[in-house]
Formats: sequence, C-alpha cells, structure tokens
Amino acid sequence: MQYWESNLRCPSCKGKIKIIESSIHCEECHSTFSMAHGVPCFVDHVLSEHQKSDLESVRKGLAKGRSTARLLGADARCYKWATEWVNESTVHESTRVICVGGSFIDDLPHVTSSFKFNVDHLVHEFIKIIPEMVNTNVKHIASTSEALPFMDAYADFVYSRNSLDHVSNPIKTLIEINRVLKPEGRFLLSVYYNSSFIYSGETTVIDDDFVRNHLRNLFDVEWLEVRLSESESVPQPPKFSLPNGNGLGWLYAVCKKNEDFRPYDCEAMKGYERLTSSFHSAVYYDEKGMRRDASRFFAEVIDSKPFLKSDEMRIMYSKIRYLSANDHKGFRDLFDDFKLTNKDPFWWGIVIESSWSFMKDELQKEIDARFSGTERAYLDRTIRGMKTRRIKDLVRRNRPIYRIVEPIYSFSKRV
Repeated sequence: MQYWESNLRCPSCKGKIKIIESSIHCEECHSTFSMAHGVPCFVDHVLSEHQKSDLESVRKGLAKGRSTARLLGADARCYKWATEWVNESTVHESTRVICVGGSFIDDLPHVTSSFKFNVDHLVHEFIKIIPEMVNTNVKHIASTSEALPFMDAYADFVYSRNSLDHVSNPIKTLIEINRVLKPEGRFLLSVYYNSSFIYSGETTVIDDDFVRNHLRNLFDVEWLEVRLSESESVPQPPKFSLPNGNGLGWLYAVCKKNEDFRPYDCEAMKGYERLTSSFHSAVYYDEKGMRRDASRFFAEVIDSKPFLKSDEMRIMYSKIRYLSANDHKGFRDLFDDFKLTNKDPFWWGIVIESSWSFMKDELQKEIDARFSGTERAYLDRTIRGMKTRRIKDLVRRNRPIYRIVEPIYSFSKRV
C-alpha cells in the first residue's frame, strides 16, 4: 500500500492519497476510489454497453485459444520500434515508465523497472478474465487516459501503442501526458494514421491536421515517420477517400515535452469530448442495428461544433445516418445538395448504404452517370457488401438458424 501511496495521486485534484483497507482516499479533495482485484481503480465500476461488448469479445477470443497479442491486433513493428528507444541503455531500475492504454498486456516486456505502469480504463475487468496479469513485470492501474493518477513531471517515458485513436478525448490525453512527463523525458507514440472513423472502437482520426495543430502544439516532435501499410490483412479504405490523399499507415513519433504550448479553451474541450462520446455511442448502436438509440446520439453530434478538421466528417456522416433513418424528405434535400458538390466515392458509398432501400433507382441512375473505372468498381463492391451484410443480419436475428449456420461459417473461414 505504501508503494501506491508514494507513486500515485488523486486523478481529480492531484492530491496525495491514503489507502485504508480496500478504499483509496484523497487527502485534499476527499474523493474516494477503490482497490479492485489488487489494482487501484479510479474509474466507475458501471460499464457502458460498448465496454461490455469489448470485454465479451476478449472472453470469446480467449475461449477460442487466441493469443493476447492477436486479440489486440498487436503490430510487431510497434514493439520492435519501441525497443530502439526504450532499452537497457536508456532504462534502469528506477526509471519511471507509463504505458497508456496497454489493455491487458505488458507493452514493454523487455523493460525491467520497479516503476513501470500500465494505465487502462478496463484493467480491473480484464484481471477478472486474465488473473495472471497480476504476476507480470508491470503494475496495472484502472484509470482513464484523460486523468492520469500521477504527479506533475513524474515520468521518464510515456508510451502509447495503438490507443490514442480509441480514447474519449485524445487531445486531453496528450495534455495529461505532457503534464506527467519530465522536461527531459520522452513520449513515444505509435498509432494508426488516416484510419477510418466509422468503427466504434476507433472514432478519432489521427491525420495531418491532428499532428500539425495538436501533437506539435503540446510536444516538440524530435522524430516522426508515417509508414504506409500495404498489408492485405489490414482493412484498406480506397486511397482517393483518405485525407490529403495519403494512405493508411502507422505513425511513429518521439516527442519531448513542450511547456509553452498554446492553451485550449475549456468549454471547447468539453464540447469536443461530448461530440466524440456521442459519436462513439452512435456508431456502436448503429453497428448493432439499434437505429433508434443510434439516432439519438447522431442527433447530438449534428448539434455539435467541429473542433478537429475530421469532426466535419463525423458531423456529415451523422447527418446522413440520422436523416436516412428518420426523415426521408430531409434526406432527399440533403442529397440534392450532396450530388452537386461531392464527387468522393467514399461518401457516395455511405449514402448508398444509408438510403438504398428507399432511393435505389435514383442512386443507380446517378452512379451510372457519374462513375466509371476504379471508382465505379468500389461502389459496386459497396452495394454487394451491403446486400451480404443484410442477409447476415437477417440470419442473426433468427436465432435458431444462426446457431446452426454460424459454426459452419466460422469453420469455413478457418479452412
């Protein structure tokens, strides 16, 4: 207990903590937290629907014998790159290392230190599923990345692998990393670059705008590289649909703390966090086919102000999905403007998926008149994929058929 009291601080006010039995008490703001399954827990024990879904995916994956690295989609290149910067020549027994968003694995297993932490908001739940986590060379803490439970200028290294685009507020996360990092410390970042935002697990786009206006505002970027991915195993969006025409890839960066960064407006930050949270929930419910719940959150996104350049895409997507489900006349008005100004097949694909059921003939006519070659082939694949997904959804809703068909389909995929 003394170890935790010496190294951790209240995430709310950064005051000193006192642990009494299984409770954590802040001596300054008097906030109370808990020790859960042997780890400090600074998050709400009530899980959201998508958090429960994430945990269930882990349970099923482990039951099928999948490795933890495979479940996380861990990229071996990230680990190899990290070892070039954090190794026996840069780390010793008392070096303070924080892995942000490490989920349920040790992101830097080669590092031996008495002060190596993994901060993840679901750690206390992962330990229920994977009890051996407590025996690893890393000390786990259940906390959000937007409120790290450490004092100012605490860490020598902060490492984030494939997590920044998953968090509720990536800018607030960067502000917190800046705060806990020593002036001479280093922040190592690896994350998907230009990935699709239409997936409930990754709704933030890390792109040129984010790097230029936010990462470089909060840190002095000493080294940065984007390695484009050509792997067929990674979902490849069409390159003409990506921001700035760049391809999907991994961004690697080594950053030093910038103590004179341009401050952010608190109200703007709160609005951005609401937008991100609402969009996350909307896409999650949309993926589950729960259109009424999705529409409620899409409506909140539509009423939000964009903060990042990519927020404009999220608001546009929300309008398309909301109107297609609730206001066909409003959607047709939107489409009349859309078809005059937008030639991007990526967005046409979204319109097709959203309104094919009530605008099939009109859409087909427009597609025939406007697109050919690679772009037409992409839209044709979108239509075929949409039809396949609808058949699968129909089968899933019919539970007796699904119980028979799903194991056969899974077996055929493995073969």
